[in-house]
Amino acid sequence: MEMDLPTRKWSLDAAIEHGPNRTRAQIVLRAPDGQEFSGVGLALRTAPEQVASYLALGRALSDLTEELVEAATAELDAEAGRTQHT
Repeated sequence: MEMDLPTRKWSLDAAIEHGPNRTRAQIVLRAPDGQEFSGVGLALRTAPEQVASYLALGRALSDLTEELVEAATAELDAEAGRTQHT
């Protein structure tokens, strides 16, 4: 049995800058409430441009993941603090 659950859309933008020595990727994730999270990744340009793009994007996603986990942990800690003191 399938349930119709409310959908909340998040948006994600990725930008890649190729310099002479490195490739930089930035990913911005926007929550429905307007909050933004960002991740940055770098790759040296010792590999072909496409490979450097993949590496930089992967590293940006990893950085974004860490930021999301930290934000969730902070929210949980804040909620626990409010619950314990009420």
